Amino acid sequence: MLVPDEIERKDVMKIIETPVNKNLNLETFYPNITKFVFGKTAIKYYKLYSADRIQIIYADTYDKIRLILINDRKKIRKEEVDTIIHRLLKVERHAVQVDVNIKQKMQDAGSKFSKPRKDIILVEYTVLEN
Repeated sequence: MLVPDEIERKDVMKIIETPVNKNLNLETFYPNITKFVFGKTAIKYYKLYSADRIQIIYADTYDKIRLILINDRKKIRKEEVDTIIHRLLKVERHAVQVDVNIKQKMQDAGSKFSKPRKDIILVEYTVLEN
């Protein structure tokens, strides 16, 4: 049974925007991940966030908004993914495509990581044109 402190703590994950002080390309931060996920796709803009120990890349590619969740220390829980989707995209999980096997696909394609990545998750949200 959950005590009140645990219930409150569960929903308190803070998502903080990480400032980028220089005009740097996203590929500078995460070269292998961005090459694999975006390829030659044009990125309209991107933002970097952190939620606890999860680094989040928010990238708008005109037709889709992609979130790449990266954790170097542990597997990312489903509840954490749902919270991030809800807070950053303002939609429910059924409105997006979640790929929890992106790390394995990258390794199968021959990608090497400069530092160990415990878990990588790709979330894609198709933007509807009005």
